[in-house]
Amino acid sequence: MGDATIRLNRFGVEQGRMWQAVVAAAAIALPLVFWIGIERALGDSVLDIDAGETLYLQSYPVTGASLEFKLPGDGWTSPGIHMADQRQNFRKGALTVAVEVDTHVENLEKLLARRADPIIAERGYAYNNERPYANAASGLSGFRADIVGPDTAGSITVVGEDGGAAAILILLAPGDDPNSATFDPDPFIDAFELEGK
Repeated sequence: MGDATIRLNRFGVEQGRMWQAVVAAAAIALPLVFWIGIERALGDSVLDIDAGETLYLQSYPVTGASLEFKLPGDGWTSPGIHMADQRQNFRKGALTVAVEVDTHVENLEKLLARRADPIIAERGYAYNNERPYANAASGLSGFRADIVGPDTAGSITVVGEDGGAAAILILLAPGDDPNSATFDPDPFIDAFELEGK
């Protein structure tokens, strides 16, 4: 076997290979610099929601359902980059709200369980007390369940029609009583206008 000698330059790179090291470093650094620049350009990206503002959601990736709604009261913000057509998150004080629209829902009760599962898995919560739900103001009905965690409570409500469009409302806040008025879906679903199939 023959011996090979590798000569290093003062930067610790094999002589004659400096350009390859520079290209490799640039390939790693440029995307990082680009991403940091975008984050700084976008800033905090918190959107203030005006009182009584009408909001819209569209089912995605399959179109066919839309939801028009208003948030009760004022003081709402929507954090994050606002590119989601199907789901949007809102915050008012300690209360976080997620509103979502879906289409071609075969079974509302199964949809409720499917939407609750990620919350439970991600945060270690539990959901229970599943029951039928109806809202007289909007004419929508479906199912509701309580969400309970060590220091958080909330509710998840799914309304619509089996085999058609559905709207999902998730309310979460620090607390220990999911029956609190804070987690009552009525003030939100009163203003829901769900269309499609």
